[in-house]
Order: sequence, then structure tokens, then C-alpha cells
Amino acid sequence: MEMISTKTGSERGRFFEKKETKRPCWNCQSDKVAQYNCVSCTAIQQFLRDTDYFSSFNIGYKLNIALNQLEEVYFDLSRRFHPDYHQKGLKKEQEISLENTALLNKAYQTLKDPLQRTAYLITLVEGNQMLPTKAPADLFEEIFEIQEIREEIRALDPSDTAGRLVRMNTLKMATEKTRRYEEDEKKKLHELFIKWDQLEAKREEPQFTQAQRICLGEMKQILSHAGYLDRILQDIKTTTSEMYPANDWER
Repeated sequence: MEMISTKTGSERGRFFEKKETKRPCWNCQSDKVAQYNCVSCTAIQQFLRDTDYFSSFNIGYKLNIALNQLEEVYFDLSRRFHPDYHQKGLKKEQEISLENTALLNKAYQTLKDPLQRTAYLITLVEGNQMLPTKAPADLFEEIFEIQEIREEIRALDPSDTAGRLVRMNTLKMATEKTRRYEEDEKKKLHELFIKWDQLEAKREEPQFTQAQRICLGEMKQILSHAGYLDRILQDIKTTTSEMYPANDWER
């Protein structure tokens, strides 16, 4: 799996090179503006240009996020910017309410999911690109077996109940191993979250460190496996849906 390449200049990526760091209040022109409201007149403020999802929640570039805390911040900010609270305000205030709410909703949906959160951070660092999917080397045999069995099941005579049952049981065992591998990968990803946050807390320079780039590369590999395995499991579900009720297959 290709690791994150070394970049010249600012290695934080173009997304982190914010052209706008502060603006006066749109309502009273005061310079005393906090992230969400004006300190002087309390008017809500539009997010700065290119505000990313992490910054919109003011949590820094952390990956090991407590979901209950993320949800608490989300509900607090949703109430603050909700259009219903600003429908009698000035037109500018209503526009800010709608724009900020839209960004917060997208941010919350992304950050609450560990895989989407990781993919988003990779996008911020490397630029907007599709993450490739790759089969885990440890599961090559199982993946090949799964594909073979699916083809055999399609080719079987509908009256061959015994042959179909044998292959379905083999397919189920291969599926269970694939899911166990997925769970192990999730545990590894969580460990990398902790490692990333520790490295991020120590970082003093604007550039990401070599250790952070390596850590991000390991997370990228796990994400590439996750995308591939999701497709394999979806193929299995398609194969089995006409033969077993969903609940029976899961047992």
C-alpha cells in the first residue's frame, strides 16, 4: 500500500492554508468576534472560509472522539444556528443560519463515523481524491474461496438441495472469518487513533511530522481493506438473500 508522499513547502496541504483567519462582525463591525458569535452584539457569525469539519466543532484534528461529547456539541450548535430561531432576524442572519446549519449537519454525519472521519482527515491532508480499495493479503484464500463458492451456487441445479447446503455452510464459515478480520482491523484503527492524537498533541510546527504521516498511511491501508471487504460481504448477501431469510443467515 502506497504511503503518504513527502510534500515540499507546507505539508499540511492546501486545505490547511486558510486565506481567512478572522473577519469583523457583519452586524456591528466589531473586531471582538468569537468563533460562533460576536462578543459585542451577540449576532451569530458565518464560519470562516474553508472551515473544515473538525474546526466547525472546535475539537482540533483529533480522531479518538467521544461520540456522546460530539453529539452534545452538535445539539448545542444546532440550537444556536437553527433557522427557526432566526426566521424573524435580518436577511443576512437567516443566510448565515442556513449555511452554518448545513455545514454542521455534514460535519456531524462524517465525524460520528470512524471510517468516514479517517477518510475525511486523509482528504484534508492529501487533497480531494478517491481512496483505493485493496484486498487484505491475509484473506486472499478466503476471498478466492468465497468467489468460487458463489459461482458454484449459481451453477447448481435448483433441485440439488444437499450440494447447495454444503456450499452455503462453507460460505458462511468464510464470511464469519472475514467479519472477524474486519473487527480486528477496527481495533487496530482505534489504536492508531490514540497514537495519532498523542502525536498531534505534541506537534508544535505547522507541518505534520514524519511519524504522523506514517500513522496516517497505516490508517489509509485499513480503510482500503474496509472498502474491499464491504463489497465482498455485500456480494455474499446478494447470493444468500434468495435462499435464506436474513435472520437465518446471521445465526
